[in-house]
Amino acid sequence: MLTRSALSTKPFKVQAAAQLLATTSDTVRRMVDESGIEVARQEAGPKTRLFSIENIFELARYRANRRSKSAKKKQVVATVYAPKGGVGKTTLASNFGTIFALKGLRTLVIDLDFQANLTLSFGYDSELTREEALEQGISQSKIVEYHFGNLIPGYPSSSGRITLQEAIKKPYGEYGPHIVPADLNLDRLDTMLTYETLEGRNADLILARLIKDGLSKKDQHFDVSEYDIILFDAAPAKNRITRGALLASDYVISPVSMEKFSTKALSYLSSVLTEMHDQFDRSPELIIVGNFFDPNRVRVMTQLMTITQTYRDAWLESSIRRSEDFPKALTGESDLPLVLSKPSSQAAAELRDSADALLNRMGLIDG
Repeated sequence: MLTRSALSTKPFKVQAAAQLLATTSDTVRRMVDESGIEVARQEAGPKTRLFSIENIFELARYRANRRSKSAKKKQVVATVYAPKGGVGKTTLASNFGTIFALKGLRTLVIDLDFQANLTLSFGYDSELTREEALEQGISQSKIVEYHFGNLIPGYPSSSGRITLQEAIKKPYGEYGPHIVPADLNLDRLDTMLTYETLEGRNADLILARLIKDGLSKKDQHFDVSEYDIILFDAAPAKNRITRGALLASDYVISPVSMEKFSTKALSYLSSVLTEMHDQFDRSPELIIVGNFFDPNRVRVMTQLMTITQTYRDAWLESSIRRSEDFPKALTGESDLPLVLSKPSSQAAAELRDSADALLNRMGLIDG
């Protein structure tokens, strides 16, 4: 039976399900039969299978489990970050997190931006109150009660420290990406980290210690040992939360707008990473993703040459072109990432190609 959350969007037919799972329709049908996953059928007509979003992610996990070997998978922590806004950072973060889960990877996406645009892209309005939800007939599960700050030891909160399971949202069921949402109160975490620094304590490594203890199951409040990838979406502003996320990460995925490329932004980020390595003997590996790419524009190709010459090892050989579908996602016309709302679009295909290239670069899938 289709749940209310599944019915919030038009169900997928088998062809769309196959596209999302990067396989054939026959393979999807076979996986449904083998797995025993319950998929609704059209009431009238030819009884066509109608896949909910949850069904899609169930099949993705079923396929991954069937392929998995006994050896434990590599676990990766990455931050999507750009020193300037307007480069498509949050759009890419929400879509990449979704695609990672469609690959069967256990994915945790953490919104570290006070504006909570990533949270909104997954269907959670951080401004929604309990009263408004009740009045509008919206599920209470859509309310954002906690954010990443509530998971940090010592965070000033009347509710005390909570567990990860209390904080996460599961917009597409158990097997889709899990989300730690954000709201404006997350700003208090930056204040807390600043205070810790003024008191002479090393606040820069608090997030790194949290991740390390969570991956090793040492911290039961923040047990992230089951995840294959943890993806931070960091605010473009330079703050202590972003710095902490970078120090906790293996990779920093940095989108650049090929239309408005500025060498200053990448130069600044490169200097920050160098400074981190000099100070802490650790820094994430840089991966640059070209966005709003137009190979027919001379200016864009000139900028591409500049980036690939200067940051040859960091450049991801898979770019994303400008599409009219992206503004709709950004303005909230859809509460689904683009790869789910328009899986057959050219933009979705390029996002999937870029996600594959990222996973290959990070060692989570074979080339």
